[in-house]
Amino acid sequence: MQKLSNERKPMLATLADVISPVSIPEFLEVFRARKRLHVAASDPTRAETLFSWQDINTLLSEHALDESVTLIRDGVLVPRRFYMSTDGKRLNVRAFHDLLPQGVSIVVDFVHRLIPQIRQLSAAIEREMRIYTQVNAYLSFAKGGAFKPHRDVHDVLVLQVHGNKRWRIWNAAVTHPLEMPDQFKTGVAPDQEIEIAPGDVLFIPRGEPHCAAVSSSYSVHLSIGFVSRTGIDFLDYLRKEAAKYPILGMDLPLHSSDEQSAAHEATLKRQLHHLIDAASVSQFLREDDISRSPAVQIAVDQKLPQMEDILRLTLRRRVPLPDFLPDNAEQLVTIGGEVRRLSWASIDVLRWLFDHDPTTLRALYAGLIPGHGKDSIEAAIRELLHSGFLVVSQPSH
Repeated sequence: MQKLSNERKPMLATLADVISPVSIPEFLEVFRARKRLHVAASDPTRAETLFSWQDINTLLSEHALDESVTLIRDGVLVPRRFYMSTDGKRLNVRAFHDLLPQGVSIVVDFVHRLIPQIRQLSAAIEREMRIYTQVNAYLSFAKGGAFKPHRDVHDVLVLQVHGNKRWRIWNAAVTHPLEMPDQFKTGVAPDQEIEIAPGDVLFIPRGEPHCAAVSSSYSVHLSIGFVSRTGIDFLDYLRKEAAKYPILGMDLPLHSSDEQSAAHEATLKRQLHHLIDAASVSQFLREDDISRSPAVQIAVDQKLPQMEDILRLTLRRRVPLPDFLPDNAEQLVTIGGEVRRLSWASIDVLRWLFDHDPTTLRALYAGLIPGHGKDSIEAAIRELLHSGFLVVSQPSH
C-alpha cells in the first residue's frame, strides 16, 4: 500500500465540492435529463483525504472478513476460504495480498459506515439530493475490473481517489430498470469510453450498461449510489395507507352470490379510487424526509469545540423546523421518524447549518449571536452533540 505525505488537504465535504467546477443547478439539469457527465479534476489530490492509504490499511486490517468486504474478479466472488486461516477465524494476510496481483478487486459495500469522513459526505450529499445515498469502494491493484458489463438499478456518481480507470459505457436499452439481470451481454462496442484520473468524477444514469478496468498500476474509487423513490415505492406507501380502511382489509367474497360479489367489488374499487385521489406524492416524499434516520455519530468527548473547529451535520435530510415563537419555548421536531423536543437555540443552529454546513464554530457564532446569546448557543451545540446530530473535526492545514 502507499502512503500520503503529512500535508493535510481540504476535505471534500459537500456535493458542490465533489462536482466542482460544475454547479449544483448544472448537475441537477444533467441528472434530470439522464445524461452522463465527466468532470475532470484540476487537482488530482483533492479526494485523497477522503479515503487515504492509511484509512485503507486500517479498514482492511480491521474489517477484511466483514460481510461488507468481498474479493471479486470479473463478477466472480472469491471464496473466503482462499484468504482465511486454517481454523476459519482469522485473515490470512499473505494469501489475501497474493490474490491482489491476479486481477482481484476488493469491494467494500457501504464504506460510509466504516469511514467517518465518507459517512459525513454521504449525509451531506443525501441532504442536498433528497435521495437515499450509499457509498461503495472499489480497490484494484492489477489490470482488470471487479465486474463484467452490467447495469445498475440506481444512478452512480463515481469519484476516482487513487490511480486511473477506463470506463466503457453503453446507451440504456431499459431506462428505468427495477432489477439487475443475472447476465448482461452487450454484443456491440461501447457508445463511450472514458479515462478517469485521480480527483475526476463520472455520473452514469441508472440503466446504462458499463464496466471499468484499471489503466494504471492500481485504482481506488468511490461509487456514490443514488437510490431514488419510484412509482413502485409510492404503491407500497398506498398499501400502508390502505390498512386504515376496513373495506380493504375484509375477506374477498369467495363463496358469496354473484350479486354480493359484484357489490363488494364495486365498493372496494370506489375505496381504492378515493385512496389514490386523496394520496399525495409530495406528502409521501416529505414523510420520507422526516423518517430518514441521521448518520448519527456519538462523540466520546463532547467538549465544546474550539473556534476554528469544523461543525458538520449528520442529518441525511432537511427536516421541517417550526417558525419563530415569541416565548422561545422548546419545540417538537420530527427527525428520523422520532419526535424530539429541542430548545429554540438548537432549532436555530440546525436551521443555520442546513444552509452553511460544514462551518466553523466562529462562523456559527457570527451568524447566530444577533438572535441568541453565547451561552444559549453553547448549550444548543452541547444538546445537538449529545443527540449525535453534530460532529466536530479539526481544521485542515
